Formats: sequence, C-alpha cells, structure tokens
Amino acid sequence: MGDIVIQDEIQKLIEEIDVSDSNYEKATNRYNSIANYIKNSELDSDSPDIYLQGSFKLGTAIKPLTEEGAYDIDIVCNLTKLRRGSQSQFSLKYDLGQVVKKYSKTQSMSNEPEESNRCWTLKYVDEDNFHIDILPSVPLNEKEDGYIAITDKTKSNYFDVSYDWETSNPKGYAQWFRDISKYSIYREKIAKRFYASIEKVPEYKVRTPLQRIVQILKRHAEVCFEDDIEHKPSSIIITTLVAKQYQSACLLNNDFWDVIVYVIEHLKDGIENRNGNPCVYNPVNDAEVLSGKWDKDGTYFEAFEKWLIQLESDFNIRNRGLTFKDKVEYVKRSLFKNNGNQLPVVNISSISHHQKLKWTECLIEKVSIKAKYLRDGFRWKEIKSGTALNKHGKLRFEVQANRLRDYEIWWQVTNTGKEAEVANALRGGFYSSELVEGKKVRKESTFYTGRHYVEAYLINNGVCYGKSLPFEVNIVDAFSFDFLRRR
Repeated sequence: MGDIVIQDEIQKLIEEIDVSDSNYEKATNRYNSIANYIKNSELDSDSPDIYLQGSFKLGTAIKPLTEEGAYDIDIVCNLTKLRRGSQSQFSLKYDLGQVVKKYSKTQSMSNEPEESNRCWTLKYVDEDNFHIDILPSVPLNEKEDGYIAITDKTKSNYFDVSYDWETSNPKGYAQWFRDISKYSIYREKIAKRFYASIEKVPEYKVRTPLQRIVQILKRHAEVCFEDDIEHKPSSIIITTLVAKQYQSACLLNNDFWDVIVYVIEHLKDGIENRNGNPCVYNPVNDAEVLSGKWDKDGTYFEAFEKWLIQLESDFNIRNRGLTFKDKVEYVKRSLFKNNGNQLPVVNISSISHHQKLKWTECLIEKVSIKAKYLRDGFRWKEIKSGTALNKHGKLRFEVQANRLRDYEIWWQVTNTGKEAEVANALRGGFYSSELVEGKKVRKESTFYTGRHYVEAYLINNGVCYGKSLPFEVNIVDAFSFDFLRRR
C-alpha cells in the first residue's frame, strides 16, 4: 500500500473541521491534571491506570458543530488492584465520584461533576467548552490484555456484588484502529521530517488518511442530524465501519477521493446479522455490541440507513458526470449546511431549459423557501435544500419573506437528469401559487431521479421585488437493507 494522496481541496475542508494543536494541548493538559490528581488521591492504593479512549485517543476528534457544542474527552480510570467480586458497580463509581468532586473543588470549577449512566463528567466553563468523561472500571481478568469491566447504573444488579458487568477493551480498540491506519509508519515519517526521534512526536501531530475519513464522515452525520441529534449515528459505529473497509480501499487506490468513495460504497458491508437484526460488534470484544440502540428502537437503524443514502448522494457516488471540483463543492456544502441553504453547485442560468426571468428586477425583499416532504402517509416533514428524497413522495413549498400580502408569488421549477429528459419533463418555466390554509404555496411530486431546482419570486405589477436562492430537490434511488431489516 503506497502513500494516500489527499487533494488540496479536500485538505482545506479537513482543516476547517479539525481540532487545533492548541486545543489538543489544552485537552492533554486537562487530562493529565485529573489523572495525576486521582493517582495521588485515596485511590492510590488501588493502582489506578488512567488513559484516554474515544476520538481524542484515536485522533478523530472534530470541532463542535456550533458555538454551544463541546469537546468531549473520554478517559478510563481502571483500578487495577480491584476485582468485580470485591465491590458493587455502585460502590466503585461512588468512590471515584468522591475523588472527582474533590478535584472539582480544588480547581474552583463552576460546575459540579455530573453523573451519567456510566461516567462522571467534568464540564469546563471557557471559550472552548471542554467536557471530560471519566469511566470507572476494574480489570476483567488476571491477564493484562486490556479487557475491563465497567459500571452501568441502568443494570438491575448495579447495587449488588456480582460478576455480571458490562465489558470493554478501549486499549485493544485503539491498537486495532492504529494498526489499520498504519499509524506508526506515518508517525515515523513525521519524526524524520520534524523531530529528533519518534518518541518526541506528539500523538496529535499524526494524521493518517483513515483518521481524516472518519473525521469527514462524523461531521457529515452531525450536519445531517443537527435537528435530530438523538438519532445521529454514533461516532464509534462510524469509526468501526470505516476502519473495516479502509484496508480493502487502499489496496485498490492511492488517491484519497477514490479511497473515501470506496469506503462509503461498502460501509454497510461491515454490518452483521444478529438474531435477524442488524448489528455492529466491537471488533476486539465480541461481547460488546456497539449498536445497542438499534435493538431497542428500530428508528435508530432507519436513521442510519437514511444517513447512508444522504452520504452517497452528497459525495455523488452514482453521478460519474460531475467534475472533481463540483464534487468537492457538494461535499463542502454537506459539511457546513448549518450556515443555511446555499446555492447548488450548478449555475442555474447555465441549464439550457431554465428560462430567463420575464419580469423587470428591483430586488428589495429577502426571500427564502421553506419546504416539506410527505411519503407513505407519514406526517409532513420539513427538509433542507439537498436532502436525499425517495421517489413517489409529495412536496410543498412555501415562501418566507416580509409583506407577502403585497405580492403575487411565482415559482420556477427546473428538472435535470435522464429520467426527466426521457419523460419530456425537464420544464424550466414559471408557475403560479396555490392557496392552502391561507398560504400561497407550490405543490410538486418526486417523480424523477436527479437534482432539481425550485425558485420563488415576489411579483407586483410586472416587477420582481425579490427572488430566492434555488432550493435543490435531490431525488435518489434508495438502496435496500432487506437482508438486515426486521421482520
């Protein structure tokens, strides 16, 4: 496997979502501070082994999507002298919590530590908004193999002394991920260029193509589910499925774009079948199911399927006709959609059947489009420009602007793609509104696969006083997970 070449255009996108060196250093300092405090506390006799896990350990952390978002640092506090039979999960977690609370007071932290099902959380109040999740654990067995038993207050035996604990292996997972990413090779190359020895290379200075792909897909999922964060595919599922496909992708390609396209196309291949249901196991711990929410509620897996469809669409996996520059622009839009609806990549006026404006322009009003989608009898759902939609659905468009009663509202609908062309339905002309519940709206249907565009105009006495940006209606042929779907 040769070096994977990351194109400059993609590198710029990655830099915009990456964690800065200064924030990695701040995270490291705060991790070291709490770790040293615990090691010198009354828990010292239990020989705490404290180490990073999660995205900061794997090098796949990304900037928060919004200013209100936080950097989550995950650490394990493994009390190596203790065993499951010597105390309950409750007492282990309680004892660590007492130490964490004392640390919070010595640091004069504004927020009290918070207890979740598995962890204690420290929340820092500053411009970077750091959270540190501390997971209490004991060794699973007498071997030094990285396996740990962890606390979980949702378990019925939480207050009992029992050997029935949840298990994990963060060290094994991190090593599995690093082996696949060829982390040591990349670290050695950085050492030769900038440092006297490999040992002096900070971990956050190493960025492999695998880490970059995970970062991109994690950010895409965050944007895709910014209005429904509960159903966002978890980072650990994304990271695991990407890593499973990465080696095969690199055997076939040494171009970063081709590698990420291969990974996206085969992402679902890493999903296994457990008792007829879709499942993602921890690759280093078969006893740990990473997709537990999929078992409890089918809507989580349905959301994952929808994300895959949107991912394939935003990366134009099936659209071989676009230039590389246009493909990158679509990806850029999908990673930064929180900035609002943006112009599609295509220049609308360059589409041959898109008719020229037939009114005089005097643009003084701000105009945007609100769109809703309905399919298979479900409720109307608001959608964003570019959202991947299935065929045979219904659409309703509504204008958002001031003084709407002063204007007629006209719509321009422009279709693209082979299906619309064959059906002689490329359109491109202007259409009046329909009055629905006192609002002037435009109704359409999702008939033809392709990227189609809707624009809205405010008209009074032959003058256009406002026009919207084009709203992209993105109709796809959704793939199926029939072999995994619940019966």
